[in-house]
Amino acid sequence: MNFGRRNKVHIEGGMSALSDIIFMLLIFFIIASTMAVNGEQVNLPKVANGTPTTSTTTVTVTKDLVYMINSDIIDGGAPEVERRLKAIMGNIPDKKIILNIDRDVPTGETIELLAVLRSNAWEPFVATKPKVEQ
Repeated sequence: MNFGRRNKVHIEGGMSALSDIIFMLLIFFIIASTMAVNGEQVNLPKVANGTPTTSTTTVTVTKDLVYMINSDIIDGGAPEVERRLKAIMGNIPDKKIILNIDRDVPTGETIELLAVLRSNAWEPFVATKPKVEQ
């Protein structure tokens, strides 16, 4: 007498549905990672030509006059940026600083920041976007 075999329930899930869900999640995260923005989004000025440069230090100024050094928000404007940069740049032999300045920032703010950087013998480079010819 074999009583147990007849009433046994087999529960098996379909693996193809699970693999489809994992594949869709993989596609979602790949697309989401390409749209991720490091730091604050700024509207850079456009120029016809430019020279690419690299640096370990980046100063960002948004249109709302929020100052950031390497994605760290700085309160206090250009004087506080100078104080923080002195602490950072003291150990770095490269004196280049890339400026990500929004095109809507007032010119006076930009000139004050450039003057602070120049007075400390740092080399400021203004980041730009290439102008598309039509």
